[in-house]
Amino acid sequence: MKKVVGMFAAFALMLQMGCGPAKDTLAVKPSFEEEGVSIVDRGNYFDVTLDYTTGLTPRRMGELFGKAILQMEPEYESLIDSYIAENINKNDYPGSFSRVEDLKPQLEQSYKEEIEGIASAFSGGNENKRADGKLSLDELYLFNLLPDVARGTQCSFISVFGESSETKSTISARILDWYGGSKNQLPRIQGVITIKHPQKSICSIGYMGYIGIITGLNDSKVFAAILDSQSGAPYSSEGRRSYPMDLRYALETQDTLDSAAEFMKEHSEQHTINYLLAFSDEKESKVLENNFSGTGTNGKEVRCELRGWDSKLNDGITWEMKNAVGSVNSFMLYGNKDNYSDNKCNTKRWENMKAELGKMGPVVTPDELKEVASFNGGSPGAFLDSGDLYNKMTLQIVVYQPESFELDVFFRPQESRKNPDKPVFEKIQIFN
Repeated sequence: MKKVVGMFAAFALMLQMGCGPAKDTLAVKPSFEEEGVSIVDRGNYFDVTLDYTTGLTPRRMGELFGKAILQMEPEYESLIDSYIAENINKNDYPGSFSRVEDLKPQLEQSYKEEIEGIASAFSGGNENKRADGKLSLDELYLFNLLPDVARGTQCSFISVFGESSETKSTISARILDWYGGSKNQLPRIQGVITIKHPQKSICSIGYMGYIGIITGLNDSKVFAAILDSQSGAPYSSEGRRSYPMDLRYALETQDTLDSAAEFMKEHSEQHTINYLLAFSDEKESKVLENNFSGTGTNGKEVRCELRGWDSKLNDGITWEMKNAVGSVNSFMLYGNKDNYSDNKCNTKRWENMKAELGKMGPVVTPDELKEVASFNGGSPGAFLDSGDLYNKMTLQIVVYQPESFELDVFFRPQESRKNPDKPVFEKIQIFN
């Protein structure tokens, strides 16, 4: 088992607010279109389409995507290179690539070809030099495998469905709390990325050049999002798989919530870390609690199971609303490891989530769920101690209705690291 001790600085310590440089609009072209790749600059995010129905190979798709990225954001290499450097210190930087090398053999071949195609457009080649303003092939792999290698992500999820939803169909809200970079690197490359295959299309709400799934959905009305849940178990990357890459494969190949969750369960013990996955379809939402390497409570050991609205929860955890589920970064199923009780960040957010959802009454509208997801004490507070669902670390809030494919997203403004007091949602057209 390969370990790199003390490898990454905690994202949560990087909370200094300030303004990052605005995009030089004179240097950025408003759109790119060539063969099966198109990107349109929508102002605060990039609208990306990767169309495999044109017959492009994954390698060629990656080459064109890399070319398009540089046309739309000429500083892309320096943005990602500096972002990696901010999260991996000089001493730990060489060891990060051993983890990448452990994970690469288990990646789908087509995904590797996409990444290598993208990297061919960049200037870093095969030289892995930290903070040189260039992006090498290995560094692009590292960027794509950060959730598996570096973790440190925090998020929350709320969903109503059935009789608790005004529409009688599912309404889900996913809050992404990630470190965006001292220069607002991630918001400057945020995008809605549609990948069209002959049999199925998926949509990723993420970042240009990142090909796994942070938040995603498919045209079979399955929605999924990743959430971290640390258990204190030893880390191992040897022979392991990437769970955001596996989640992409699940969305590309599965037609139902249960089959997508089952695919992830089948591979759960091959992943590097324990985590949560939020799943939705038009009828319901569930949370997959993956604790393959941890211990349990109450004489039980939950390894990888789905939690629904009526599931029995660990002692001291309550959830009163029917036909609704929520999640912070803790396991909650009865018998799973208790990484909730002593985590004030999670306990505060959970209690605030319940309280705000309760204020909406027994039936919740899409706008009311946005209000719940946007909860803060007047302005976004610190992530660790404020209990705010929408906080200083929030990069995105995604509100999705699978039945109608209605997608509304708050993106952190590209020109500022400071979140507005109230998030502004943009309506996104998908699968046109």
